[in-house]
Amino acid sequence: MSDPIAGSGVAAAWRPASRLAIVAVLFGVFVTWLADGSIQLDGTQGPNNGWLALIFALLALPWLGMLERGSWVGVVGVLGGGVVIGWTALENWLDARATIGASAGLGLLLVLAGSVVLTAAALVRAYELGMRALRHRAP
Repeated sequence: MSDPIAGSGVAAAWRPASRLAIVAVLFGVFVTWLADGSIQLDGTQGPNNGWLALIFALLALPWLGMLERGSWVGVVGVLGGGVVIGWTALENWLDARATIGASAGLGLLLVLAGSVVLTAAALVRAYELGMRALRHRAP
């Protein structure tokens, strides 16, 4: 049975956005996360946990395929990955701002934006799957 929701405008729009979000995270990890004057650190330098964001972005690739096929495992995986990526980046930013007054760089903003898109895509798909389940239960 085909998924009538999967072909809708909302789901169709989130597919490329989700893939672009993963690319943004993978790229953002290696671009400036934090800057304080002449000091610039990317996500893999110093106390930054960019490797964790990188690992979860790579794990999100197969989960994204599952999410698109309508699997709750994919929804939970992408949602969890998006939250971990965002939490990691935000925590690094807040810690650096509190200790040395560093500001966020382009890489950190890309990672945060990617995490928001991944999280939102998982939530939209969860809503779509829930609505489909409710329609199938209706008499």
